[in-house]
Amino acid sequence: MEKVMNEKESLELITRMIDNTRKGMEKNAARPMLIFGYVSVLTALAVWFAIRQTGDYMYNLLWLSIPVLGWIIYWIMERGKTRTQGASQSHMGKIITRIWILLAVAMFLCAAAAFLVHPFPATFVITLLVSVGVSTTGLMVLYKPFIVCGLIGILLSFAFLWVDGINTIPLIAIAFVIIMVVPAHILQCAANKKLRSDV
Repeated sequence: MEKVMNEKESLELITRMIDNTRKGMEKNAARPMLIFGYVSVLTALAVWFAIRQTGDYMYNLLWLSIPVLGWIIYWIMERGKTRTQGASQSHMGKIITRIWILLAVAMFLCAAAAFLVHPFPATFVITLLVSVGVSTTGLMVLYKPFIVCGLIGILLSFAFLWVDGINTIPLIAIAFVIIMVVPAHILQCAANKKLRSDV
């Protein structure tokens, strides 16, 4: 027979779940955010440079390298870890993972639509989706840098409705620094500081 929890026990359980997810996130989330953030920034700069030098917009196909390079780099960096070194995922951690998978599928569909439908505001939609993902992650685990940087990204994404052409690409790089790289470095510093204090 299941035990019925009172309000206090229920709140304690929810608080414990949030704390466990935050600890797992502090330990594990900075690396993928840094990898995909930097790969996105470097890809944006490579696309911008290639198009500026050649005038050939087919270099936009380089955007498709972001998930490929990101996952390869992530796999290489995680390869040496044993199963016990990774944190077991809480229910909330699984929900966050599923949200990011859903957003990744939506971003892929937007990228495909950008090649098929002209004009399609792909930079606006993709930047908005990533920003919503970062903010949602922050809101679920009550981590302010993710919330704030995600909200800034949401506001920045609307700039892509007015800026077009090759001038959009450097703004994409700046947006991804703000949305992913900055909060990931803050998270990494917090995790390293906590690790040093625990020793």
